[in-house]
Amino acid sequence: MATPLLLVIVLVAAVGAGVVGWQWVSSPVTAGLLLAAGDGGSGDEAFAVPAGGAGSNQVLNAVASAGDTIVAVGSDTTSPVPRPLFLTSADNGGTWRLGDVTGQGGPVAGPSTVGRVAGGEGRWVAVENGEAATATRGVWTSTDGHAWSAVPASGLTAFRREDRVHDIARTGTGFVAVGSTTLGDGTVGPMAWVSPDGTSWTRLESRNIGTPDKLRGINTVIARQDAVVALADPPAGTSSSVVLRSPDGGRNWLRTGAELAGVMPRPGALAVVPDGFVLVPARQRTDEGEVRVFCSPEGAEWSRCGSIKGLPRDSTGVTGLASSAAGLAAVAETGWDRYAVYTSGDGRSWTKGTDLGAVPGTVRALAVSDSGTLVVGGDRRATDVDNQLVLMTAPRGRAATPVRLGDIEGLTRVARETTRITAADGRYVAVGAAAGDAGIWTSGDGQSWAAAGGGALGGPNKQTLSDVAYGRAGWLAVGGAMRDAYSSEPLLATSGDGESWNRVPVADALAPAQGHYFLVPHAVAAGRSGYVVAGEDRDQGGAVPAIWFSADLRRFTRAAKLPSGGTGVRVHDVAATGLGYVAVGGSSTSGHESGVVWVSKDGLNWTARKRVTPPGVSEAGLRHVVAVQDRIIAVGAAVDENGGRRAFSAVSEDNGETWEFGRLPAEQAAAVQDLAATPEGMVAVGWHGAPAESDSAAWTSEDGLDWQRQTFDQDGLSGAGAQWLGAVAISGGEVVSTGRSTGYSVDHLTLWRTTFRR
Repeated sequence: MATPLLLVIVLVAAVGAGVVGWQWVSSPVTAGLLLAAGDGGSGDEAFAVPAGGAGSNQVLNAVASAGDTIVAVGSDTTSPVPRPLFLTSADNGGTWRLGDVTGQGGPVAGPSTVGRVAGGEGRWVAVENGEAATATRGVWTSTDGHAWSAVPASGLTAFRREDRVHDIARTGTGFVAVGSTTLGDGTVGPMAWVSPDGTSWTRLESRNIGTPDKLRGINTVIARQDAVVALADPPAGTSSSVVLRSPDGGRNWLRTGAELAGVMPRPGALAVVPDGFVLVPARQRTDEGEVRVFCSPEGAEWSRCGSIKGLPRDSTGVTGLASSAAGLAAVAETGWDRYAVYTSGDGRSWTKGTDLGAVPGTVRALAVSDSGTLVVGGDRRATDVDNQLVLMTAPRGRAATPVRLGDIEGLTRVARETTRITAADGRYVAVGAAAGDAGIWTSGDGQSWAAAGGGALGGPNKQTLSDVAYGRAGWLAVGGAMRDAYSSEPLLATSGDGESWNRVPVADALAPAQGHYFLVPHAVAAGRSGYVVAGEDRDQGGAVPAIWFSADLRRFTRAAKLPSGGTGVRVHDVAATGLGYVAVGGSSTSGHESGVVWVSKDGLNWTARKRVTPPGVSEAGLRHVVAVQDRIIAVGAAVDENGGRRAFSAVSEDNGETWEFGRLPAEQAAAVQDLAATPEGMVAVGWHGAPAESDSAAWTSEDGLDWQRQTFDQDGLSGAGAQWLGAVAISGGEVVSTGRSTGYSVDHLTLWRTTFRR
């Protein structure tokens, strides 16, 4: 077998002329430094969480029904791999199971929030509502309400970054989605999209629906076959709802002559009855405790037709409305966290029905099946770090009972993550998160782990630790803690032995400035003179890097000036070098990311080197860095000219002035999640393959340029679902790495131990 060649790029800098040139060379791949197969398996027991803790963060946003099929949707961000949440019942709410989602997941998880769902007759569509949280909007399709497929980006070109989706409805010929968009002049205009099956969409021009001086965003929509009715925001300065209708499934829109003064166009206010449409204003009532109801035969002309009466003064009114062949159902607040159901056959006459009683938390989802079963969904705050689902069913004429969520296989997940591992002072220390609190674990051999931290961890809100380092003053772990639902502050913990930890007070240089809602460190390095900590500082104007230095772990000083103020730069990692410190990251100020390298002698005064981007790629950024003797070795992610993502390495022997480049071999897309080094060599860990079906990957190198990839066949490191390694440490000739093995219904930590071989 012929010896393969490794392509290496050498950067030559003519310092005097200020010219940077590139030179291509090749070198043979030798046997080099390799890793033994080692042993891998589940790390769930090794990295235990406190008894009874889960740290779950699950939300239900909407429920829809068709026949005996009921689908509840929301989000689950408990795990570092968030997932869109689908709960389904095929027997009218009698039994429930977790849905199944294909086409997304893994280390690049994709959209995770399902805001609206609609379907029936063998076609279902769920959408991410509001502004898209990722580059691709979340849209999922199903033929039975249980098995869902994420629609690829190629089918979603009708949705743009400036769009917001507010609601969706099943029509006679497919689906219609409504929302808003930001126009070229900065004003908000209405938007609608139509699709026959949810896999391809047609965008309707905002100006053809209405101009901002007539209406703004469309907030809610309902359909009876292809007769569609929607409510939109009126022009600025007015308070009436604008009623729109479409006779052809949402392809063409007409503004009706009806203006419902004082009626707010909130989602969930519209329903269908056999002889037309019904509007029940959401979260609105008169001082007398009455909710006025409006009816229309075709959606063009509206008149008051009934009312829901007798609500107490502290009621906010109707919180949800649903309709089916069984009639109308409205849930109204009858007291503090108390709700009741009101039913009607036509919207004119309403009867108080099922009393839901006390429902702790937020009720935001409602559906009624064709046989009359009522389904109510939402979520509640169980503890300060635990948000749990609320799902109740009430068959016609019977009391409401909670669904036994604990019996749904695959629904419950534990918030647990090992973000980094460091080996020093005769032990391994791993940091991350455990059931909503920060987590620290220690081990003498990398196999048996014990929780550490003590009183330094825990608190009223969620925490996580992102990195850990050992230096002359001991151990330092860094991360973030939420102050409230909207802001986060630094979390630093120190230890002399790796077992007993003390929390560093958030004061002086560590305290967020007024108006800054996010100040969190995520990387730390220990050098001869002290510790460098890097993170991010955000306010309403944007985000900039934050760097601190401490010589003794008692006093921390923040770097006052960063190159170009740090504008447009994210620092991903830091390392101690023979000459001081190095920080690496990326900058996207030009629309394409380029690698950033900063160096410092003292950890406070930083100098930017020339941008580090290999030729032949459209963009690249640096993610991890280590230093061995006089060499700096960084790894990063690059996008080639064909759009493929590849992992690359960069090596400098002159403190970042010039660089040589290598590629970490992989047949498909690949990414490095962590990097560790000793004088003997380097180990990078991560993943390769399609993100939803990725396998763990490990690469080794003696010089940072010539890399070999390790292949895996152990359970938890490869196989069905997505697997990856996310943290690695080296102690002598031993290598310890942690990662994850996950699918839509399973989620496990993994632990891999191995040794060097040649």
